[in-house]
Amino acid sequence: MTETGGMMKRRRFVTRMIPTTLWASAVLHGQSFSGEAKNIEQANYQYLKTNEAETLAAWCKSIVSGADVAGVAQFVDQSLAGPPAASLLLLRYLDASDMAGFYRSGIAGIDAESHHRFDLPFLKLSPDQQKDMIAAAVASKMKIWTDPDPNFFYFISRSDAVDVVYGTESGFAEIGIPYLAHIPPLQPW
Repeated sequence: MTETGGMMKRRRFVTRMIPTTLWASAVLHGQSFSGEAKNIEQANYQYLKTNEAETLAAWCKSIVSGADVAGVAQFVDQSLAGPPAASLLLLRYLDASDMAGFYRSGIAGIDAESHHRFDLPFLKLSPDQQKDMIAAAVASKMKIWTDPDPNFFYFISRSDAVDVVYGTESGFAEIGIPYLAHIPPLQPW
């Protein structure tokens, strides 16, 4: 085996282990990402503006069904509002220079691209149009949204959506896997 082949295997291993490590860290610190459904209308955001939270929730729902109801916007907001060292966002481990700016710019990029393509904000798009936007981000084929990189924003927001839907006790139950937390979380978040 060549060194390059060995490096690729290690890189794949590390990138696949990050979500598991984040989940384990949350469980050990008594935190969970969802639990009961959160109502966006009634949420009190500490960092995100309501329209930003709604756009992020709709974006994540287009990626992972149920992410909006599981509270992805609240999860991101709570993580951005707290100390960076306590954040459970994947972005913290990949590029923590300006997490808040990353999310704000990404959400603005979603709406700018949506207005450019469909003359509507992302929230007003049909589910098919929203899926088209997601596909364009994955394929790096956005027309005007460039910063942050749409493909990287998709990767990060997908991780957030998966965390709140499946990284919880109820998420484990939904897919039929025993939760088996060494230390059960004290609160749903």
